[in-house]
Amino acid sequence: MEKNLTLKQKDYIVRKIYKTYQRAQLDILYLTQHYNYYPQVDMFRVKDQSPAYHRGDEKIMRQLERKQHLENFVGLIQQVHTHLSSEAYDFIEHEYINYYEASWWVTFYSRASYYRIKHKALDEFMECILVFWSEEEILALLDS
Repeated sequence: MEKNLTLKQKDYIVRKIYKTYQRAQLDILYLTQHYNYYPQVDMFRVKDQSPAYHRGDEKIMRQLERKQHLENFVGLIQQVHTHLSSEAYDFIEHEYINYYEASWWVTFYSRASYYRIKHKALDEFMECILVFWSEEEILALLDS
């Protein structure tokens, strides 16, 4: 990146990406379980001329587009995971994906090793994500 980011800024960006990633996974699960995308004939539909009954197709199309967008985002993050080293992925998995306890690293690393590995993992993640997103898109996450 042209603009050197601090560790705190990188952490904020990656945390935001993974929060969106986890929410997208939950939304995909919800959409898969609660929406039937196959055409159906509803014999009990009221023959009403109000617009609420005529927008069913639009709603299904919006939900399909939303689901496709979410699946693309999840696929992109999973593609980034395949390009990370095992040490970086393990760190990211503990720190961002399966985050249960703030001091998870105490049994594995010293404080200096934790921050050294954190720098390395976040740099590697940012390098991989730059392949898919522009620098402006990444920096926009800092402002939002």
